[in-house]
Amino acid sequence: MSAAITVLSEQGFARATSVAIAEQAGLSTGALHHHFATKEALFLAVLDDVTAHVIALFADLRQGRGGDSKLADALIGSLWSVYGKGAYWAVWEINIGWRSDKNLCKQLADHRKNSRAQMDAAIRDNSFLSDRTKNTLIALLPFILSAMRGMFLETFANREDAFFQSQLEILAGLLKARMATVQRRQGHFAANN
Repeated sequence: MSAAITVLSEQGFARATSVAIAEQAGLSTGALHHHFATKEALFLAVLDDVTAHVIALFADLRQGRGGDSKLADALIGSLWSVYGKGAYWAVWEINIGWRSDKNLCKQLADHRKNSRAQMDAAIRDNSFLSDRTKNTLIALLPFILSAMRGMFLETFANREDAFFQSQLEILAGLLKARMATVQRRQGHFAANN
């Protein structure tokens, strides 16, 4: 999978042949196909691997002494460590490469839907988060992920790190503000009942 990620992210989908991936991995194509019957199966495994990293981030979130502010900063920074790197280039290449094949597009759509369900479950099952935080994160997750994907596209423009840092701070600030609003509403609701 690491070799597939490297070839996809550095050479693009069109050049991500079984031969190129096997060569990058130091394997024969026969050995590659022993592990992955098809290139499509390998690419789905790449998508699964990236998803597993994101799910692990949600499972590892801790609501500690810094409260929602530190949690928001940690989450946004952790997500960018996945969405701003080479593995996510591979995800885009797969998405772009499969866009003209109806069956592969359906597999991608199903994969994305299942990935989101797994992310939601990782948040819901995280015993270190309050119910309020869990609900807020699940509600904001589509927006956060869309923002990360959009920021990733900005990497094509060779932006400076300062640009991305400022955008990450804005996104974390929006998450903090939303979490504070939800907390105030719940406090107001509890006080009035």
